[in-house]
Amino acid sequence: MSNMTFKNLPPAVCVPWDVKAKEMGEIKGDAELIKKEWENLDMFGYIFIWYFVQR
Repeated sequence: MSNMTFKNLPPAVCVPWDVKAKEMGEIKGDAELIKKEWENLDMFGYIFIWYFVQR
């Protein structure tokens, strides 16, 4: 993933869910629950980075 460039991402997204899901492989459980939690975690990372860049 280190050589990937993401363009035209929606606000508050660092790594889109479809990319992360491919990295994880088969999901054994509630995929929607995992997706929701990933999107929350990803948003927190985005906000953390944005906050320190704007200081």
